[in-house]
Amino acid sequence: MNDQQLIDLINELVKQPHESEWVEFKLNFHSAEEIGERISALSNGACIHNQPFCYLVFGVEDQTHIVKGTSFKAKLHKKGGEDLEHWLVTRLNPRIDFLVYEFNYDANRHVSIYVIPATKNQPIEFLHQSYIRVG
Repeated sequence: MNDQQLIDLINELVKQPHESEWVEFKLNFHSAEEIGERISALSNGACIHNQPFCYLVFGVEDQTHIVKGTSFKAKLHKKGGEDLEHWLVTRLNPRIDFLVYEFNYDANRHVSIYVIPATKNQPIEFLHQSYIRVG
């Protein structure tokens, strides 16, 4: 996806009336474990709601859906000396090929988005635990 396609995607996602089982907004990074749990929950939720993909978006306020930007750089973040993306992939079962995009929504607002496919045949686990988001 190019930057304009990503901006268009964000603009569509923020039109949702609220976060859901397949869309979650965060302003900033809290922990690698939280991201792993969210990937599991969102992928499992997207499957239940017949969505092909789900989204974890950093840089959007969850209550207002205002794009405020984030200081979190998903592609540069490390966990235990390992790239965060690789750290997550190796702790999710079955393997899920999510994509991470980083872009500038505008000159002052950076956004990081995880585009995650819905699980197909079995729930996605993170560290041997399946998660689901309710509401």
